[in-house]
Amino acid sequence: MSPPGHTRLPGYVRGHAGIVEVIQPAAVFPDTHAHFLGENPQHVYSVRFDSHELWGEGADFFSVTVDLFENYLETTS
Repeated sequence: MSPPGHTRLPGYVRGHAGIVEVIQPAAVFPDTHAHFLGENPQHVYSVRFDSHELWGEGADFFSVTVDLFENYLETTS
């Protein structure tokens, strides 16, 4: 996913699986708001990613938590 224009979706988490830790209240979605397409409020999810998921088995082991808007997420089975 590489949306054109403004986005708050960090490139290093795109296409990677994480665990939702917290669901936060809805907030203005900056991707649409920055282009005058409306506020489009969405819940924000705090998602924890394993460093090996993001950077491979050679990375030191740690977790990264990123706040992501609902439009950025896909469900997996």
